[in-house]
Amino acid sequence: MRTFLLLLFLPFCGAAQVMAQSEGLRYLTLSDSLREGANSVVLSVEEEYTATSRNTAVLHRRRAITLLNGKAKAEKVLTEFYNDDSKITTFEMTVFDAAGNETYRARKKDLSDQRYDDDISFLQDMWIKSVKAPCDGYPCTIVTEVEKEVKDFAAVTSFPHWIPVGREQSLLSGRLRVNVPVDNELLFEGKHVADPTVTDDGKVRTYAWELTNIPAQPEEALAPSYSETLPYVRTELADFEMEGYAGSYRSWQSFGAFMNQLLEGRAELPPILTAAVHEAVDGVTDEAEKIDRLYRLLQERCRYVSIQLGIGGWQPFSAAYVEENRFGDCKALSNFMGAMLKEVGIASYPVLIMWDEKPYYSVHSGFASSAFNHMVLYIPSQDMYLECTSKYAPTGYLGEGKQDRNVLWVTPEGGQLVRTPALKPGENGHLRTTSLTFTEHNNLDFSMAATYYGAAQETFRQLGAYRGDRQDQLDWLHHNDFLPDVTGSNYEFAVSTEKPEVSLAYQTVLRDKVASMGSRKFVTLNPFPISWIPEQTTSRSLPIDYSKCRFYVDTVRLTLPPEMEIESGLMSEPLVYSQTVGEYRADMHLEDNEVVWTRTLKLQPARLEPEAYAEFRQFFVDVAKAENLRLVLRERRTK
Repeated sequence: MRTFLLLLFLPFCGAAQVMAQSEGLRYLTLSDSLREGANSVVLSVEEEYTATSRNTAVLHRRRAITLLNGKAKAEKVLTEFYNDDSKITTFEMTVFDAAGNETYRARKKDLSDQRYDDDISFLQDMWIKSVKAPCDGYPCTIVTEVEKEVKDFAAVTSFPHWIPVGREQSLLSGRLRVNVPVDNELLFEGKHVADPTVTDDGKVRTYAWELTNIPAQPEEALAPSYSETLPYVRTELADFEMEGYAGSYRSWQSFGAFMNQLLEGRAELPPILTAAVHEAVDGVTDEAEKIDRLYRLLQERCRYVSIQLGIGGWQPFSAAYVEENRFGDCKALSNFMGAMLKEVGIASYPVLIMWDEKPYYSVHSGFASSAFNHMVLYIPSQDMYLECTSKYAPTGYLGEGKQDRNVLWVTPEGGQLVRTPALKPGENGHLRTTSLTFTEHNNLDFSMAATYYGAAQETFRQLGAYRGDRQDQLDWLHHNDFLPDVTGSNYEFAVSTEKPEVSLAYQTVLRDKVASMGSRKFVTLNPFPISWIPEQTTSRSLPIDYSKCRFYVDTVRLTLPPEMEIESGLMSEPLVYSQTVGEYRADMHLEDNEVVWTRTLKLQPARLEPEAYAEFRQFFVDVAKAENLRLVLRERRTK
């Protein structure tokens, strides 16, 4: 009946209005398979990217999405980034209620337009336009349309990385079209999507991808990135131009050659810096020591400031600029360090890297792209990476989130794809000894000495660098469960300048930590239990991507009161649990009147099939249970 009325009144209302209303009702025709497990449904998404030259393009995107409930909050907000190299020409949002009636149309006064702040960059020319849809009830359909003209830097970086549907979201239909001049070529790779249809009219070559009826994928803990499990397409323009620099994505070698253009002429040292370099290393014969001295000079002389302005997002400031201003971003500081090394005859390569716990896209040999967000420096003669943005890292320490991934060396011959070393559990963790002694009033004297190393020390190193006040440090350590309170004594906190190590010592009195019942006492032995347990679920659809890499060693020594002995809780044999992601071992013994409990936990990265989730979770359940052991003491019995 509703369809009949729409057709009947078609001559009397605008065609666009009828189309919009029908768009707001499309969710009524959705199959059960598209509703199951979905908080929202992408009714249609059409994205078209037209490259008009090697450095100019137009992006057009139209999307209609129905929110089925209030969980898809992020879908209410339309955002678009722009800068001096881009211009938003269309930015529209319309909202429909469950009956298909228009309830909101964004006006100019509704739009937010402000400089983008990534909490890292000191200055950048990126702005963000946004508007939020008011959905008073559900289902609610939101139709958005954006068109943007881009050039130079924005044109190159805006080429579609298309993931049209998210998790807990289904898709009815989606289409991506990319148009490029016939004298150029579109490079692409996709996953969970068919190859494109390619047409050519003699002037423009068009690549088109289509998707229909994609059911919702669940959001599951420790799942791989979206680009691994959802349909996606990545594209790059084979030959491009940016502010007069010509580049190519046809190979990693050619992309590295383009980066070399951006670096050219920026490593010349000013006289004052040349003198400082030679003062630091002249007379030193050992190359490793020269590198260490120059790295310390970098840390003393410069600070990290991220500035992202146009091509400056890729091109570093010169060494002379950094020396004059005493700051720079990752590219500028890596270039600065490389220039100092070059002055003393040590070769180095800038390195492009994705710094993230779990990279969003796979960087591999078959598809060159700018899937990077950071630069470090590599010294081939020492097989050493230098993180040049840190004022406090030991020489040669790369840092967590940058290991075991493909990176691009920018060598004089062009780009070379290599893999950074993987973390090893034995090099990342802690050694900690805790002593507990009974005192009056059910208190325990507490004494701890710990060494954190590798990736586990990074947070503590930052703590020492940015929280110099003793009480601030104690408050932070207590809040994050590294100390039992903040009122103790003999607090020592030492950060090694030579190795990735931080040591911590502390003494205090733990009050009311011993429970009494009659002549018995009850005490929890481990003051720092590892209690993380993955969420429980009845089924699992996605692989488990576990990335933790640690080796924890804890020893607790509990001195018993002379008049008491252990009634229960003493372990008769070692407790051992093992799983692909880790190994746990704990044992306990008596040394005179002292209980000694020692535990080791090794955690290592692994990719597991969904069917292994129950066993994976059970390992951490067993660990958490074993960590919370309790001793029962009674008055010592005489023979």
